Amino acid sequence: PSIYTYVQGKYWNVGFLRYWTLQQLPNFLLGAPPLLLLLTFATHYVRLALVPRLVAFVRGRAPTRRSPDDHTTRLPFLSPTIAPHVIHALVLCFVLIFASHTQIVLRFAAAMPLTYWAAAWLVVERPGWARWWIGWSVLWGAISCVLWGVFLPPA
Repeated sequence: PSIYTYVQGKYWNVGFLRYWTLQQLPNFLLGAPPLLLLLTFATHYVRLALVPRLVAFVRGRAPTRRSPDDHTTRLPFLSPTIAPHVIHALVLCFVLIFASHTQIVLRFAAAMPLTYWAAAWLVVERPGWARWWIGWSVLWGAISCVLWGVFLPPA
């Protein structure tokens, strides 16, 4: 047994589905916007970019030059170079949702490049949702500054 796992379970009540209690519902709601953004973009990327590349690799097809009309070459949001970031974000989101304090995604998301990539994707692909995301980000940023100013953690 790991001492880290013991301390997490004993003092912070962290473990698989241990955080899923009714009194933690506000924390789930607090962490929902960045989790939804990351999971939505990652799902979009996996479905349109990663799975087709993996299928082509398994079938033994060499990568071919794409035509300029192909949506995977026109959109930078489906570039193969962001695949590691997408996989990292998916793993982190699932750990946060199922085995951690969900609201700490507010700290993690600010340091993840995929958060900003996904926000840019919203601005280009879904302007209505982008306005909501930008409004939430500005509001949360202001609240975080006030909380840090009075020596309280924002999440």
